[in-house]
Amino acid sequence: MNALGIIFSDIQDWNMTELAAHRSVAAIPFGGRYRLIDFPLSNMVNSGINKIYLITSSKYRSLMEHVGSGKDWDLSRKKGGILTIPPYSSGENHGLYQGRLDALKRVLDYITSSKEDYVILSDSDMIYDINYQDVIRYHEEKSSDITAVYTKVNINKSNSIHKILYEFDQDGRADDVLIYPITNGTYNVGLNTWVMNKDFLESLLYDAIARNYKDFSLNVLSARVHSLRIYGYEYTGFYAHIDSLQSYYENSMKLLNIDNLQSIFYAKTGPIYTKTKDSAPTKYCKDALVKNSLIANGCIIEGTVENSILFRNVRIGKNALVKNSIIMQHGTISDNAKLDSIITDTYTFVSKDRVLLGYSNCPFFIKKNSVV
Repeated sequence: MNALGIIFSDIQDWNMTELAAHRSVAAIPFGGRYRLIDFPLSNMVNSGINKIYLITSSKYRSLMEHVGSGKDWDLSRKKGGILTIPPYSSGENHGLYQGRLDALKRVLDYITSSKEDYVILSDSDMIYDINYQDVIRYHEEKSSDITAVYTKVNINKSNSIHKILYEFDQDGRADDVLIYPITNGTYNVGLNTWVMNKDFLESLLYDAIARNYKDFSLNVLSARVHSLRIYGYEYTGFYAHIDSLQSYYENSMKLLNIDNLQSIFYAKTGPIYTKTKDSAPTKYCKDALVKNSLIANGCIIEGTVENSILFRNVRIGKNALVKNSIIMQHGTISDNAKLDSIITDTYTFVSKDRVLLGYSNCPFFIKKNSVV
């Protein structure tokens, strides 16, 4: 495909204080063996995009280790491939990026040097499966300046504040854009993905530099909704927005529904790729009991696991009980321990006989390297 992909790794990490304490949003583990970056990366690769810029801001060590050369996504190439761009200072721009527009302004040289006709912008906190070729065709049909991918869902005041909402006329053109409102109801919710012609994006960035604009949502989408041709492309499949610890827990638990699992990991557009690790198969011991759970490879299970997600190389001890919980990589739940509605970060150790109880509407989080 004749398109350049640009992925922002951590635009909204300010609301992910627990999960993004030591990693970027894009590097947050999800679904047993994946990270959030795997979803936008796989969408682009499956759509035929083989040149991708990954724009990072802070805490990007684990992200760079995960993505590496891009080999696992077939992006280790002499031409094109993936380029990870840490904070890039030039001229008057210093320090961390202050939004998407500020980040794009600083990598303008990279954009102008590319030969592609289209640019696809994507955040890392959205999970969905899409073919960008269809979006670009729609973009061309409408002679659009900006095509925003959206889905129609019901939202409430607790999560609407992290979303961009669109209102469209009968032709599909945006006539109003609400940025992080507090509201209830069914809305056209943006998936933080936009398609533009590269020449248009360049002119937009030169204008932003002249006017010192830094916020794409406010200074472009909302402020210029009537002067620009902004159209919406509706996405109707499975969608998840990871914008808080609660949304992470709820959307992870949705993967225990086989329909949701198949719709995202076994979609027609192609598989979700991730970094390959040569772990042994999971070992289920004599007294192990596992019900309705998602188990990655490399685990050793001696106890009971119900309605839970275990990442790679997790150890569940004898007579231990793990229910409605998420245990990330290299976690150890010792003998006779009991966990319900718990999220443990990587390399967490829960001692023998410990009882940890959270709630489905307020899961208890244990940070990385903790011993409980």
